[in-house]
This record gives sequence, C-alpha cells and structure tokens, in this order.
Amino acid sequence: MSGDDGEGAERTLLVDASAFIALAAVDAVDLLVGMDGSVVVPLRVADELVDERSRRALNDARENGSANVSRATGHLESARTHLGTDGESGDAGLLAHALGTDDPVVVVTDDKPLRQTCKTLSVPVSGSIGVVIRAVERGAVDGAEAKELVYAMDEVGARLSASLVKRAERLIDDAASDA
Repeated sequence: MSGDDGEGAERTLLVDASAFIALAAVDAVDLLVGMDGSVVVPLRVADELVDERSRRALNDARENGSANVSRATGHLESARTHLGTDGESGDAGLLAHALGTDDPVVVVTDDKPLRQTCKTLSVPVSGSIGVVIRAVERGAVDGAEAKELVYAMDEVGARLSASLVKRAERLIDDAASDA
C-alpha cells in the first residue's frame, strides 16, 4: 500500500490490541510511525491494553505525538453486526472507525476474525508482521533485526505458526533485497 490515493487524504492506521500488544512486547511500537499514515488506537482498543508494557507504550506514543486515541462516533451497531458480536469489544470500536470514514484506512490486527471481516468489507488489513516487513522496506530495520523481532514476537506469545514464521522470513528477505 503506497498511500497514494490521488485525493491527498492521509491514510489512517487503525491499530488493534492484538497487533499493538505483539509490537509492545518486543519494544517495536515505534515501527508503526513509519507506516505511511497517522496511527490511531480506538478508545475501545486502548481499554483492552491491560498489561503494563502495552499501556506504557501507548502512553509514550501519545506523549510523543506518534499515536492518538480516538472514540468511534458512529457505525458501532453496523460493526457489531458484521463481527457477529453484541459486546463493547475493541474490534467493534476499530471496525466502527473504519466504516465511519471516507478517508483511506488500514486496519492493523493479528486477530483472524477481524482480519476476515475487514477483507470481506474490502478494508485493507496488515498485521504486526506486516509492520515489521514494512520497516525493512523503508530501511528502519535490517533483515536480521526484523527476523529477530518476528522470533521474539513468537516467543512472547503471538502464537505464530511455523509456516507463518517461514513466510515472514521469505518476505523479510525479499524486502531486504529490495531496500
């Protein structure tokens, strides 16, 4: 995703708890900053960040201006319907944000049901590994560092399958050779 939509509107990266927690666990939240867009953590998602490391990372990102926390102002019922939930989940708040804007958005999540719903609705999706690969593409980290981040995410509980780790390694190698 280049972010060039011809309209001049800046892309918004809507970050879900799953991806934020994975990135915070390996001290890589700062990689979101170079993802070609403004970083927004919906308020409902921020409420799901209950571990100290994630809360501190979000607070730091807010203080240095690299991320904002925002409340969805509409489309919550539609989001719940699409997700098949009636609760106050971060997923519903995040999807409500995506549905409530005409500006370009990318949902950053590792949550499989949310990813699938976004794809069904033609909302662009990335994940924590996509953030790492994009960081390699733009030269923020090299291939070896990126692989270490992926391995570290797996070790701290991101529950990455062996096939996903191998695919990430290939994509990182490709990104590093193109960078």
